[in-house]
Amino acid sequence: MSALAIMLILLFVGVLNAQETIHLHGRLWERGTKKPLFEANIFILPHKIKAVTNQKGEFSFEDIPKSSCQIVINVSGYNKYEEKDLCLKNQDNLSIYLEKISYTTFETTVSAKVIKRDDQSMSLTQEEFLKMPGSFGGDPIRAAQNLPGVGQSGASAQIIVQGAGVDDTAYVIDGHRVPNVFHFGGLSSIVSPESVERIDFLPSGYGPEYGKAMGGVIGLTTKPPVQDRWHAMAFIDLLNTGALAEGPLDQQSSLLLSGRYSYIGQVLTAVAKENDDFALTAAPTFYDVTSIYKRQLNANNQFKTTFVASRDELELVLGKAANNDTALRGEFKNISSFVRLIPQLSTEFDAQTKMENSLGFGRDAILININGRYLDIDAKVISQRSEIVKEWRPTFKTYFGLDNYFTSSTVKVNLPNYYLVGGVSNPFSVGDQRKFVSKGHDSELAAYLRQEIKTSPDSRWTYLPNFRLDHFTVNNDTTLAPRFQVRYQLDSSLLLRASVGKYVQPPLPQETSQYYGNPGIKSPYAIHYTMGFSKDFREGSTQGFEFTNNYFYKDLKRLVVSDIQTNYANQGTGKIYGGEIQAKYRLNNWSSQVVYTYLHSRRTIPVYGTSPSEFDQTHNLNLIGGYSKGRWSYSTRLRYVTGNPYTPIDASTYDSDNDVYIPTRGAIYSKRFANFKSLDLRVDRKFIYDTWIMTGYLDIQNMTNSKNPQFMEYSYDYSQNNQVNGLPILPTIGVKGEF
Repeated sequence: MSALAIMLILLFVGVLNAQETIHLHGRLWERGTKKPLFEANIFILPHKIKAVTNQKGEFSFEDIPKSSCQIVINVSGYNKYEEKDLCLKNQDNLSIYLEKISYTTFETTVSAKVIKRDDQSMSLTQEEFLKMPGSFGGDPIRAAQNLPGVGQSGASAQIIVQGAGVDDTAYVIDGHRVPNVFHFGGLSSIVSPESVERIDFLPSGYGPEYGKAMGGVIGLTTKPPVQDRWHAMAFIDLLNTGALAEGPLDQQSSLLLSGRYSYIGQVLTAVAKENDDFALTAAPTFYDVTSIYKRQLNANNQFKTTFVASRDELELVLGKAANNDTALRGEFKNISSFVRLIPQLSTEFDAQTKMENSLGFGRDAILININGRYLDIDAKVISQRSEIVKEWRPTFKTYFGLDNYFTSSTVKVNLPNYYLVGGVSNPFSVGDQRKFVSKGHDSELAAYLRQEIKTSPDSRWTYLPNFRLDHFTVNNDTTLAPRFQVRYQLDSSLLLRASVGKYVQPPLPQETSQYYGNPGIKSPYAIHYTMGFSKDFREGSTQGFEFTNNYFYKDLKRLVVSDIQTNYANQGTGKIYGGEIQAKYRLNNWSSQVVYTYLHSRRTIPVYGTSPSEFDQTHNLNLIGGYSKGRWSYSTRLRYVTGNPYTPIDASTYDSDNDVYIPTRGAIYSKRFANFKSLDLRVDRKFIYDTWIMTGYLDIQNMTNSKNPQFMEYSYDYSQNNQVNGLPILPTIGVKGEF
């Protein structure tokens, strides 16, 4: 063959190869979560061919010259992706995973923005509380301790709002009031953190949609299940274990299921010091389950139902007589359970008119049994909330709502008589017993009206006159509570605000009981005065400085106090006043905040005069810092709080008729425990795989092992006392897997 022929053949083959093409079909995912990435640009170089992913993360290239090429993907928030030699053959099921620069657990389920109706309210999103130090792995209730105005209530995480009593704070889940949102007095919330969209904290000056609380409101809002894909999470640490799964059932509906079980009692028992006088034969345990279902009925209607159930159980056996008290031995059992089913229907009639309707069905039960002496409460609950919002024009909006609560309860009591002189009697006393069964029905009915008024569409002033009308059948009391707020938007970054309002709550059931209480007492109330401002220096950026400053004054009226003649009477008054600041700063991978509250909380009781309240904490300081880079994140918190006041017991006298020692108390709340100090640390390390993420975390409470006294313990005859400290250094190590 001639040289010319060979050259012609080679040229012909080269032309054929140059004309040969391939195709690439695949999907683009977020590495670890397998979340589809849509509207991402994918380039093939050097051919300068571009494709854009659809809603499912799918992309397609056709007729690409078969040759060496490079795929380049550069999406904001993700590491740049580059891969060579993918153009040598056809690809029909190509999967490409992009790794995020920074990962946050279940970030896709977190609302991007919290819409707040009240400017006095503060919120923590899931993204924020999951990373909070000192929160037992991101528990929202314990994370709320870092908010301004939240006091320290001992070793638990119970919310103390601006010096108010524990019973003066209302707790709600999806707008419906519940008796509590804690396990074991505050160690963790009753809803798994991954099921919570946000926690709202309303300490004072809040609107009329919430009532029956003089102190404040703590609200948990559950999140709707994700619709784009199924994913799951499971974790285990030294205190708890649990799992969660969520995803779509069809194109219109989705479901979330979660459950947790705690063996914290076994851990505490293992680390407790041996005591010959005390034998713990059954440790405390708890469990909770959460289910959330969402369905888009049509373009204008959405249905959501939330189911929450929890149970706490503590059983002790006292072996030898404790504190030399021969009567103080035997069995102690405490069981509490909680159930709520909350269906919700959201309707949008038009762009200006919306309605929310929801019901709450539940049961609350508590049993305290001490050697056959008991307090057994079983309550069935139905609650109802409805609200319609109408925007009449850009300058005028109306909110009208109903908030009703019905209970049917049975109370069984077999306890020693209560002795007001000197305080609570010994539950192990062999004296006279009071035994009865009480059944009753109570209703709490309310309606409210809220107006938002501006003088013009571009006015910087907003006026919010509103009122709430309550009726409580427990004491047959009807109360009108007017409230007024005003806002002034000086510019896009500076907001000024002030409010005044009346806040009423019904007496506690035992205070109106015909057996232990006074059916004739009135409802206590408070007048809230607030003013403050917030300044955002970030100018639309996620980096920079934010500052909030609030001042508050609460005038407490008709407080219920113990009275020798009637058991209870509206003889108490009180005042709470102070100020708080919150300063946040974020720069690149660093974040920090300073939270400080200064307050005085005083009560006046005719028998005792004026004194500090139980939660009078003059100074409350939180210093919080965090740093994250790549797969590591670090956060720390330093908490310093003025010690709680307490009433000392100096001596006692013996009542032989009833076999009780009656204490002789000193001046009420005249002494204080040492100041509370705690340094907490949390470290997270993520291991990212294509379709799942594993996180190892270390959460250390009270790193310095500070001896923080919480309450005073006395012997049975009050001759000896001992300060009981809070939690010592408590490290928690855990692992979480998610996909």
